[in-house]
Amino acid sequence: MSIIVDNSHPYRHFKAKEMSIRRDDIFKIIFGSDNNIVFLKSLLEAILNTKITGIEVKNEVSLDRESPDNKLIKVDILAEIDKKELVDIEIQNKNMYNIIKRGESHASKIFFNSLKKGKSYNIAKKTIIIWITDFDQFEDGPYHEVSKLIRNSNGEILSEDMIYHFIQLPKFYKQVNKIVTPEEQWLAYLSCQLNKNEMEELFKMNEKIRDVDAIAKKILEDEELMNAIDRMEMAMVDEKLKLEFAYENGEKSGIEKGQKTGIKIGEKEKSKEIAKNLLNKGIDINTIIEVTKLSKEEIEKL
Repeated sequence: MSIIVDNSHPYRHFKAKEMSIRRDDIFKIIFGSDNNIVFLKSLLEAILNTKITGIEVKNEVSLDRESPDNKLIKVDILAEIDKKELVDIEIQNKNMYNIIKRGESHASKIFFNSLKKGKSYNIAKKTIIIWITDFDQFEDGPYHEVSKLIRNSNGEILSEDMIYHFIQLPKFYKQVNKIVTPEEQWLAYLSCQLNKNEMEELFKMNEKIRDVDAIAKKILEDEELMNAIDRMEMAMVDEKLKLEFAYENGEKSGIEKGQKTGIKIGEKEKSKEIAKNLLNKGIDINTIIEVTKLSKEEIEKL
């Protein structure tokens, strides 16, 4: 069974505040929830072309750099597969022209953090970074590029401890005319390029994609939940701008103090207020955890 894709029209790029699975916050809520682990497993199996027997989501892993420029790195979805590999998967809609450096920073910190103090580097977990992009990172080559450490002279692989997958959706749309494989099925869905009839055929091919789409629609149609997500995003952007402004004006000590006191307290109170509203709406507690960053215990006390 396959789908012949009508890709005669131009690729439709993600637009700000687009109500679709391409929104990185929606992507994280769905695939980063313990309740939806079966969907993350299916997606990773398709991309990595491997069978996964065990998977655990490592949500809210913070790779903080204690530096005055406030470059805090938050992993969107970090999963451990078969207790031996760590996978960071993200959707990137805007080309900030720094994806290579960001990928290196993510991978090195995840790899290093997998080590226990005093242990050999040989036991560190293999780290895989997966970028699903709404832009073409490379002008040539296939839509799914894999990068690892190799020698220039003979192509010998020196290490597979850190591997990078660049999945470029515009190039995928141009290069693939027939949807057959599980990876093609998932990417066809995530690209949001299929028409209604093509989507119906896709759901017949892959029931997990059908189920993910139903969850996505439920979230996107919940006005209060979407408003809560937007308020959280705006709050984080606002605080970041305040910190950057303070540092640019030489107020390093004020930044450090603010990070430890007022800012954290203010964010926590905003999160609790949003969590209360979502609880009253009957929203699943795991979804509330993803949106507000509160712990299960904190939410149950509200």
